[in-house]
Amino acid sequence: MTLLYTPGQLRTAVSIGPETYRHWKKALEPLRRARGHSPCFRSGDLVALAVVRLLTLDMGIRVGALTSIGEALFDLCNRSPWPVMERAKLIIDLPNSVLLLRSELAETPTDKPYVTIPLSPVITQLREQLLAAGNEDEQSSLRFPPVEIAPAVASRGGRP
Repeated sequence: MTLLYTPGQLRTAVSIGPETYRHWKKALEPLRRARGHSPCFRSGDLVALAVVRLLTLDMGIRVGALTSIGEALFDLCNRSPWPVMERAKLIIDLPNSVLLLRSELAETPTDKPYVTIPLSPVITQLREQLLAAGNEDEQSSLRFPPVEIAPAVASRGGRP
């Protein structure tokens, strides 16, 4: 069974606001799959959007510059299970629109500039956000155990 997330859950997990999401939705084709508030995003989409957040907000790369790798990024993150990505790094060659997922210990010899993102912290942060969001929805425990009140009411002649 595949767990799907709503756009609101996606935004909360990745820590972006509605305005940022709307702007990114215009630039990144995979985000346009969402229609309304229904669940349509997979767990790989969360990782891909967390990477986009890291590239744009933390590294200052314009989201428009990521348009060429958007589809490939979301596909790669949806094809790879979280435990695999947690022990990997994402290598991004923006000028050539190439993405590679390599073991975090693997060497990447190249003579061209590229961006390397270790995915372990990204996955850890997402996991913490999802667990924190899940705890908010839980019903709080009752202070006292439930007690049947029918016998007490009957002993007083049916009056409360």
